[in-house]
Amino acid sequence: MTRRALTFLPLVFLLLLTACQQGPATRVKVLIGATVIPEAGAASIDDAIIVISGTKITSVGARRDVPVPQASDRTDLTGKWIVPATGFFIAPRENANLMILEHPPNGIRPAAESDVSARIVAGEWQLH
Repeated sequence: MTRRALTFLPLVFLLLLTACQQGPATRVKVLIGATVIPEAGAASIDDAIIVISGTKITSVGARRDVPVPQASDRTDLTGKWIVPATGFFIAPRENANLMILEHPPNGIRPAAESDVSARIVAGEWQLH
């Protein structure tokens, strides 16, 4: 081996080691079609899309305005309502803590606890 090739070996080894130490890719979740109330007093967003990457919301808005990432886990929530968990907001860069409701809420709270069909806590599904 040439002297030049030997100087690149540590760099190649470091790159390979770094690549092997990366954790699994973060799955992107996309919630499609629900009516979203982002926060108390805010106007609702009909036929909305919420994109969640890891524990954070990356996008939220009307379906016509928010692109759906190609490699994503998509959930159709047409006919449901999504509101933020207590103390949270539904907005980009916010923690993904949401409630999925079967019926329209009372503001941003479920009209009845039985209306909550699922929750997303820190970006992960919590089913009832």
